Amino acid sequence: MQKTKALFLIFLSINAFANFDIKISFENEPNFKSQFEFIDQVKTIDSITELSFLVNKQDWIENYILNKSPFKNTIEIYISSKKPLFILNNIFYVDGALNKFRHSSGKENILRVNGQINDLSQVLKIINFINNTDIKNFNTLNLIQYNYISGWELNINKTVIKLGKNLNDKKFKLFQETLDYLSINNKIPSMIDLRYKDGVALKNG
Repeated sequence: MQKTKALFLIFLSINAFANFDIKISFENEPNFKSQFEFIDQVKTIDSITELSFLVNKQDWIENYILNKSPFKNTIEIYISSKKPLFILNNIFYVDGALNKFRHSSGKENILRVNGQINDLSQVLKIINFINNTDIKNFNTLNLIQYNYISGWELNINKTVIKLGKNLNDKKFKLFQETLDYLSINNKIPSMIDLRYKDGVALKNG
């Protein structure tokens, strides 16, 4: 059976000079400051041209439909918002398609990623690995960091994991084997260092 998406509806009465009403339908409830700023700005719109211009300026909008009934003084906007996967350097949100849009505060229980990262697909590779790894005690990824000296570093729960610079299949295989070992033995080290060629270094406490 096909599921029906629930829309979050906002009704705005525009000023008497413009003499029309706007109904905004969000696919998901607004959570971020930029979305509420947009709602406030819509209240000052005097024409459908201004409204269209304002909507097209919003980098957080994935897509939208704007309808004006020729027989009613009502404009309807259906908005689908981009869904942030992580926050990059406290400047941008980044969605699952690796599109950047302005970070504007809101619900902040989102993964943080820091560093001078040229290839964001590497971040996605880490996230996908963690999401597809069903290992108890090691499945809440809080922070990803990168620097040119030590490479990639993760914070999972209270454990720091050092991956090094190269995220190849061999590294992820070693990572998986290490997590399997720790899970079987019910161990939660404070640090896992996977940068060594001959093995893994674990630090407790």
